[in-house]
Amino acid sequence: MRRFGDRGVAPSPVHLAAKGVGRAVRMGVQEERHQAMASVSPVLVDRLLAISRALAGHVDPGAAFRATAVEIETLIPHAHMDVAVLLDEGRSHACYEAGFHTSWSDLAERPLPTDLSPVRMVLRGNVPYLLTGDALADPRFHFPGALDEPIYTGQLRSRIIVPMRARGDIVGALNISRHETDRFNESDVGVAQQCADFIAPYIFALIQTDQARRALLAESDARSREELLRVGAAKLTEGMERERRRMAMDLHDQTLADLARVARQVSSLRNHGVAWDAQLAELESEIVSCLKELRRIVDDMRPSVLELFGLRDAVEAHLNRSVSRAKRPIAVHIVDTSAGHADALSETIRTALYRIVQEAINNAARHAEPKNIDVRIESTETELRVSVSDDGRGCGDIDPAVCGGLDHMRTRAALIGARLRFGPVEPGAGTRIVIEVDRASGADKTSATRRERLDRPGSMGGRSCLF
Repeated sequence: MRRFGDRGVAPSPVHLAAKGVGRAVRMGVQEERHQAMASVSPVLVDRLLAISRALAGHVDPGAAFRATAVEIETLIPHAHMDVAVLLDEGRSHACYEAGFHTSWSDLAERPLPTDLSPVRMVLRGNVPYLLTGDALADPRFHFPGALDEPIYTGQLRSRIIVPMRARGDIVGALNISRHETDRFNESDVGVAQQCADFIAPYIFALIQTDQARRALLAESDARSREELLRVGAAKLTEGMERERRRMAMDLHDQTLADLARVARQVSSLRNHGVAWDAQLAELESEIVSCLKELRRIVDDMRPSVLELFGLRDAVEAHLNRSVSRAKRPIAVHIVDTSAGHADALSETIRTALYRIVQEAINNAARHAEPKNIDVRIESTETELRVSVSDDGRGCGDIDPAVCGGLDHMRTRAALIGARLRFGPVEPGAGTRIVIEVDRASGADKTSATRRERLDRPGSMGGRSCLF
């Protein structure tokens, strides 16, 4: 590496003025830095004023940093520049880049531990600065777990890393790089440190403001979700109480009445001491009817088909029951292309998903007066999607009786972290309800030991069926 004292190298006025600043960096003496600043050349002063003008008016830390990079380029030519900023009392760090972008830019949205930074020695204050002629081969930048991939992919060979300070504490590091080897020297370090000292308070203040804004938004969002869940849970509880009362009425008005009639028939047969085949057949029919009604109520309370055969078959069974009770014929189509991913979700997620689909089907069959109801179960690499569509009256003028069902669906979706959308299939006609849930967050960790879904005769698998 060549020094400015070597023969054949003509130092520029800017680099001569920066030698005093570089000495201050190495010695760590604040008073000497102020003396060096007093002797800075007019060229450097002019550039620092240009940096100040570039910072003015910016409220986004990334945009402010990129604006300063243009001016710093006139002092220290470079191919890439970034700033690593300490967060969370130094435990994590974010990164903003100028020039071409690398994976380091992801740290602006998702900060990672400071110990993984290739420039952690400067961020921790272990060294006053880092200067290297070839960072690809410099072991100071590479260690187990280091976020050093951009150094290789970006060919960031010559590098200067100087600390950024605010209120006397290190708050980050300014990193300047070139593709070629041995392009920087000690005087460049001085200029870089002067620039870092100049921009550090402003950039740090912008980042702190941005972090406070993000925290405020996150807190507001969390409060909104909490309020939504509180109100939704209350409405869901009310709905469950109404459902319990409905089941009690069903048991009283239908099942208990049927059983009372069976009891009277048995008593009559006993009194006569003889039973004809027709009377026994009628009695058997009454008992079978009671069993079917009890099975329907039990299935409504706990969907056994869901547990035994999976989501697709449970939805199919409920579709059959719903359309069988409809006043007019309804054609039902169901398509499952999820390759069984729905049944890899946890039991809680699957049950909630089934209840949402069940409510959507009930609303369509009871209130929309459709000719067709279509259900699709689809899967991508990241999410499972279930949609229920009908060609009925549409959702533009929602029946008040349906509103409670929609509230219940929203609450169930919020409780499992699912996304719920509903709207018209086409303007003024039909309704489509879509439920999306992340596969990773809903994965059943015990699915490997769960009984595999039965592949029984008559199961439609991933094919389309029309009833």
